[in-house]
Amino acid sequence: MNIKKKVNSMKARFLMTMAVAAMTLAACNNEETDTWAGEIRLSSGLEAQQTRSIATDLQGVQIASDVHVGFFINENVASGSTATTTYTQNLDYTASGSGGFNGTAVYYPQSGNGVNIYAYAPWKTSLALNGNYAFSIKADQSKDADYLASDLLWGQPMKEGTSPGEYVTANPVARTKDAVPVSFKHLLSKIQVELKPDATSGLTADDFKGAKLEILSVKPEVSLTLTNGTIAAASGTAANVVAADYPTDATPTLTAAAIVVPQTFSKGAKFMQVTLATGGELFYTLPSGAGDTDLTLESGKIYKYEITVKLTGLTVTSKIEDWKPIGVDPVKGDAVMD
Repeated sequence: MNIKKKVNSMKARFLMTMAVAAMTLAACNNEETDTWAGEIRLSSGLEAQQTRSIATDLQGVQIASDVHVGFFINENVASGSTATTTYTQNLDYTASGSGGFNGTAVYYPQSGNGVNIYAYAPWKTSLALNGNYAFSIKADQSKDADYLASDLLWGQPMKEGTSPGEYVTANPVARTKDAVPVSFKHLLSKIQVELKPDATSGLTADDFKGAKLEILSVKPEVSLTLTNGTIAAASGTAANVVAADYPTDATPTLTAAAIVVPQTFSKGAKFMQVTLATGGELFYTLPSGAGDTDLTLESGKIYKYEITVKLTGLTVTSKIEDWKPIGVDPVKGDAVMD
């Protein structure tokens, strides 16, 4: 086996699992004219994110333009020692959409100590690193801004570990003029849907003008521990989440996606609903056979559904992937009209 190829492959898979963002604070990219003054520089070489067609690829490989990201930076000191540099906490930076951020420059400590860096998005005022972030997804994610506001991210600098393909935290980061990569991961679950009108039923995309696609009975709230990126169990009053609200005046692109808090849906429960402009309602109900189990959504996973819409109901094919897709064999199910 070619060990080098294996390591490179594992490394690529790791990097692509993350939605990686980059920040350059008062940085200059020309090495010949670089006048480094001790500012902390962070960057990434990954490509910019894909554009979204009703929330399918938005914020897949880069944090989207104008999203506000919170950063916590503190001097790394020995236990019992006092830091020589105090940083403003919960710094608010704005993503450029192509790997950069706009924000105030901050500097490494003059003591020569390194720094610890933690980040999250979307930014919220009055948060402390030793506290929790009480977060709630948006009930209507049919618009880009509300979809992005529902995508809870957490990140820190990362580096290769001692084992092939292993990655570990790079905190504390030593004083350096080189860019320090910060990797962000999606903490919630993504449900991605493609509707396919059944031609044998005489349906076309135009029949979905003014239609609405919803995920049903979703608990919307979760708590994030900012120091380590862990999330608590879903909470709050269950409500429907709008993944798409298709236009009435143009042939719609029948794709959609919504971000939900990881949670369990009981087998036999109605999980998705398509409401037509005529008032007709079509449902996808989770399988409830003797061999079926509850649907448990996991953090950092994409649940893809291909739904064939017939006059008699919905036929569903699904598969589970990492947020950067690594597919598994699909599981098939049916949906019927009430």
